[in-house]
Amino acid sequence: MAYVRMNYFEYISEEAGDELEAQYVKNAPVNFPYATALIFLRTSPMTASLTSLYPDKDTFEKAAAQRKKSLAGVASKIKNVRLEEGEASLALIR
Repeated sequence: MAYVRMNYFEYISEEAGDELEAQYVKNAPVNFPYATALIFLRTSPMTASLTSLYPDKDTFEKAAAQRKKSLAGVASKIKNVRLEEGEASLALIR
């Protein structure tokens, strides 16, 4: 069953959000090659929602080390992170 992680970021500034958005858009496809889908949604100038979809929990776990490394490198630009994850009842991609 598909497994999903939803990250909710609050940035320290709009400029930090701009920088991190550009970095994610550029690097996420390379950093998370096993993801079935990667979605970056800028919800306001200082917040964003990032969603990643994996085919199963084992594949999701493979990405955990890269996520931790990526977050550590930008922690000074993030005011708050909230994380939710779980099995998806529906993961439709057309």
